[in-house]
Amino acid sequence: MLDSFSLLALFGVTIIVGYIGYLFFDKTRIPDVFWLIIFGILVGPVLNLVDRALFVSISPFLAALALLIILFDAGLNMDFYKMLRSFPRSILLAVLGMVLSAAAASLIAYYFIGLGMLQSILLGTIVGGTSSDIVTTLVRRLRMHEKPKMLVTLESIFTDPVVIVFSIVLLNIASHSGTQVSPVQGVLSAFSIGAVIGLIAGLVWLFVLDKLKGRPFDYMLTLAVLFLIYVFVESASGSGAIAALAFGLVLGNGGAFSTMLRMKRRFGFSKLLRTFQNEVSFFIRAFFFVYLGIIVTINTTYLVYGLAISAALIIARLVAVQLTIYKMNLTGMEKNVLRTMAPRGLAAAVLAQLPAAYGIPGAALFSDIVFIVILATVLYTTIATRLFYK
Repeated sequence: MLDSFSLLALFGVTIIVGYIGYLFFDKTRIPDVFWLIIFGILVGPVLNLVDRALFVSISPFLAALALLIILFDAGLNMDFYKMLRSFPRSILLAVLGMVLSAAAASLIAYYFIGLGMLQSILLGTIVGGTSSDIVTTLVRRLRMHEKPKMLVTLESIFTDPVVIVFSIVLLNIASHSGTQVSPVQGVLSAFSIGAVIGLIAGLVWLFVLDKLKGRPFDYMLTLAVLFLIYVFVESASGSGAIAALAFGLVLGNGGAFSTMLRMKRRFGFSKLLRTFQNEVSFFIRAFFFVYLGIIVTINTTYLVYGLAISAALIIARLVAVQLTIYKMNLTGMEKNVLRTMAPRGLAAAVLAQLPAAYGIPGAALFSDIVFIVILATVLYTTIATRLFYK
């Protein structure tokens, strides 16, 4: 059993490992994700220092919390104007990458792993998008022209919420199969409720934050409101994830929304609040990867399946990039960097825990295979970047 002191020690060491991994990145170009997962494997399956069953039991809570923070962060960091400038190519790369990746992984899951059609598509969708936190961190430190940087950065930022949205759609359809409720109608209703409430709540909260300017604890109050919005929307049969994305989108683009709605004042989310959000995101992200290493079970069969899917994702990435950069004026190095940006990360790790919460048969398989895919694609991106980038 994990006592309170052991849990506090785990939290502390997790933050230290994450921070050291972040510093090591400049020297090794290995993302901190790799070290966090390895640390989780050491304290879990290897040394058995923590109770795996305890962490498995809190999986729904951790997955919901991480999902909430990911989408709020994604909305908060989406820049409307930058997105519009690089929109066509970024969207093309994101759509091609997700469709080709999901299709390739789904075919392997259906024909070789033996999953059902819907489960195969769900697994393919979960690993369909690149990791925005890993890609943006890598690209930020590479000396490249702004255009290819913006292309791959926006693509990765766009894929996180889209992959999450489509995965939740499939999970809702799978969990409602056999009921009298139309799954498609239920999903559309849930998403519309989440989007409307999230947007309205965001606009209202812009006014509240403006009134609270200069007062302490406004970020903690914002976080509390985010949690309450998620719970309220989920209780109202809506999508709390979409509400979190919409809420973050409005707060992160307060100036743009003020202009679009022709408000007399320009509202915004302060730099200090963004700093606090980055700190919270760092901890949630770091702990979730350690948690993933703790609960994983590795066997030869899952290892082979995970590596096969990883290889398919890498090939799909090469095809998607080749189609997207047609007639673009890029250097050979820039093209190679775009081709190598295929890591899977936090979104895939979180989504892999949701089938268990939705009661999907064979849910444990999702977590174990996605774990291998994350490790393999992160290693591929790290090694390929070192080889191609000079």
